[in-house]
Order: sequence, then structure tokens, then C-alpha cells
Amino acid sequence: MNKFFTVLTLMGILLLPYSVSAATPQAGKPVQDKPEKAVDRVTVVSVGLEGSDSIGARLGTRLKERFNQSSLFQLNDDEEKDVPKLYLLLETKPEFASRPAVGSVYAVCWGFKQGKGYLGYLLARDLGTVQAEDVDSLVDRFIERTDGIAAKYGNLWK
Repeated sequence: MNKFFTVLTLMGILLLPYSVSAATPQAGKPVQDKPEKAVDRVTVVSVGLEGSDSIGARLGTRLKERFNQSSLFQLNDDEEKDVPKLYLLLETKPEFASRPAVGSVYAVCWGFKQGKGYLGYLLARDLGTVQAEDVDSLVDRFIERTDGIAAKYGNLWK
């Protein structure tokens, strides 16, 4: 048994230079010094908001801010520009009419429109409730879902 470990150790020592040279880059190939761009798509997005409650207004405003900050999306609410875009239609109402600051009920639809004068396509929808402290996490979920929809239906923009 002791002889087996001695042979195994000796083989490891003899093969060590080969494993180190395989891990180092070859002298003939240049090493890239900057990362490659992973995503080469930018989706034009338009956000429409309907509602009268404060939580819903905060949700819509925060959603527009995040789209504007993101490098994956270009926020474009100009109806005159005739470009294909992903529409996000958000409607909110107070969860309880007597206590509007408690929560908000939302309905959101993702649609695609080729341009002015074209019939739009409904791509996805969602419905739920949100409290004031959960607005940011819901916005993150909407952004992720929008990116997934843009990737899934990316052939529509071509």
C-alpha cells in the first residue's frame, strides 16, 4: 500500500509541469484584455400608466426610472416615432377605497406594436397587489419579466 502511494506521488510530480503549461495561455495567441459585450440588443419600451392612487403612481414612476437607467432598454413614450416597441400598460387602483395608503391592486399587460397604425399584440399579463414597501421588488420583477419577453419575442423587432 505504501509503495502505491509512492508511485502515485512520483507520477504527480513528473506530470506537474505538463498541467501547469496547459493552464497558461499559449505564446502565439493574444489574450483579450476586455470582456466581450454579452447582450447586443436594446429594446424600445413605452410605459403607460392609469390610476389615481399614490402607491400606483410611485410604482409607475419607479418603473420608468428603472427603464431609463437600464442599458437593456430605451424608454420611448413618444407616440409620433414610428418604431417597433414593447408597450407596458399598467393600471392601478387602491386595494381598499376607504384606506388608499394600505395597498394597491395592479394589472399590467405587455404588448408589441410594429409602429403607428399597426394592430398591437398582447404578449403577457399579470395581476396582483402591492404595498408601499414592496414597490421596488415589484419593479425588479417587472424589469426581469420585460427582459424575458423581449428575449423570447426578439424576432418581432427584426
